[in-house]
Amino acid sequence: MAAARHHVIVGAGTAGLSAVEAIRRAAPGDAVTILSAEPDAPYSPTVLPHLLAGRIDAARVALRPESFFAHEGCRLRLGTEVSTLDAAARRVRLADGSALAYDTLLLASGSEPLRPALENPHGVELLGFVRLADLRSLHARLGDGVRVAVLGAGLIGMELAEALVHRGRGVRVTVIEQERQVLPRSFDAELAGEIAALFESRGVTLRLGQRATALERTGAGVALALSDGSAEAADLVVACVGVRPRAGFLAGAGLATGRGVLADRRMATNLPGVFAAGDVAEGLGADGTPGVHPVLPTAAGQGRVAGANMAGRQVEHEGWLPANAFNFFGRVALSVGATEPGAGQDVVSRSRDGGRGRLVFEGPRLAGASFVGVAADPGALGWLIRRGVPAREHAELLLAHPVAGARWLAARGQREAA
Repeated sequence: MAAARHHVIVGAGTAGLSAVEAIRRAAPGDAVTILSAEPDAPYSPTVLPHLLAGRIDAARVALRPESFFAHEGCRLRLGTEVSTLDAAARRVRLADGSALAYDTLLLASGSEPLRPALENPHGVELLGFVRLADLRSLHARLGDGVRVAVLGAGLIGMELAEALVHRGRGVRVTVIEQERQVLPRSFDAELAGEIAALFESRGVTLRLGQRATALERTGAGVALALSDGSAEAADLVVACVGVRPRAGFLAGAGLATGRGVLADRRMATNLPGVFAAGDVAEGLGADGTPGVHPVLPTAAGQGRVAGANMAGRQVEHEGWLPANAFNFFGRVALSVGATEPGAGQDVVSRSRDGGRGRLVFEGPRLAGASFVGVAADPGALGWLIRRGVPAREHAELLLAHPVAGARWLAARGQREAA
């Protein structure tokens, strides 16, 4: 019988906990230690807008029940910061000066917010919205009629804006985005325009094609100077301009990095016994292109693959596929794969029942799908895109019946492949 090994996981988010479950299935006798820099029990940042809006309470924030860690036989160490990695000695050094040895190591430290480059001579506080601590800080400052300026109209910024409106109490929200559309990485300009109109109908002010250049404290709050020479008044400013892999503690460790920690299909890095998954990892996409894809399904899938391989299995990740799903003011929006046609690709679109669908094709194969105001099945659509199933002749079916049509085509493709 092989000797029990010690697996150390840096990060207690979706990727890390998915790895724990995979390790336990493959190697129930191995030791597992999870190191989390957060003081709170593991949670997903995706719940923050729902918590702020009052749709859920704090009891529903945890990623796993309290009994999970005892059931899985692993040790969770909260508030434990990793300072350096010594790959040659197979150990991590912690911020308190102690060290922890490992047989395999998973880097699942997640991401950290980007900060916009702003002139800020008075030290105006820039809030964030990626941690529970950020939510608590924002919540403590929200009062009736507060003016909130949100910098960035990506996923985090738009979900924050929607949550603030849903919360009520007369909060006035302005979203400032340097691109000329909302959600520029998730939708084409036409569908993004429909989402923008929805937000404006709910009282959100959108300043698109504008960049905040400076902050100045005034007697009435904060003045934001914009790139067109105008100004926007606010009481609170929340930076939601994106995230980057949280990998500063890995400097000098010898890891191959790009935008994130480079990982192959097994989620293995260039260092023996070291794996990476989730927002910190630069894994391979479905088409073989490396990239960082900070969304929950990708983190879960990469974590499962990393955990299985840490436990001695030989498993490969199928590769991430761009995918986003939203529900703004009760109106669903979804995109999978390409949102804009590239060389050799074209678009088929259709409006129906107050919503709109858009399909990107490359020859007979589906390359991308986007829907606003229409329910769709991202899993089935993603399967069609990954497998290159000929779908052009069924474009009208997919647009008229996005759920049933995609599932029927996927089931047919699976039968033919069997």
